Amino acid sequence: MLASKLAAQRHRRRADFGLAQVNIVLLLVLFFLVVGTIVENDELAVDLSQTTDLPLERLPRPLLLIDGEGGWSLDGAPMEEGAVVEALSAPPPEGQPNAVYILAPRDMPADRLLRAMQVLLPAGRTVKLVTLKAGDSE
Repeated sequence: MLASKLAAQRHRRRADFGLAQVNIVLLLVLFFLVVGTIVENDELAVDLSQTTDLPLERLPRPLLLIDGEGGWSLDGAPMEEGAVVEALSAPPPEGQPNAVYILAPRDMPADRLLRAMQVLLPAGRTVKLVTLKAGDSE
């Protein structure tokens, strides 16, 4: 009889850790739900700055402005495409980068922009783009 009692005591029930794991997972889910709802949508929003009056004299030079109708002006002087290429073919002054900055409307068709870049190719300058919002002009 003593042997049966000892055998019964040896076969103790092991603790079930499944219930503890479920409790921990549920507590974590509850924690993340509470923490996630504290942040408001307004706190995540970013207000982008807008320029209503763009001072062209503060932009880098040479600046090629292509308007919505396809007209070109280099540093504020209206020019034809050939005259622009000729003016940009001269080497830049000492200390200035070998680049031309194109200022174009954002809604300008890509084929017109690619054509302008192809026209500028013989000038041998690096092209950098600056875009304007639709409806903006100079």
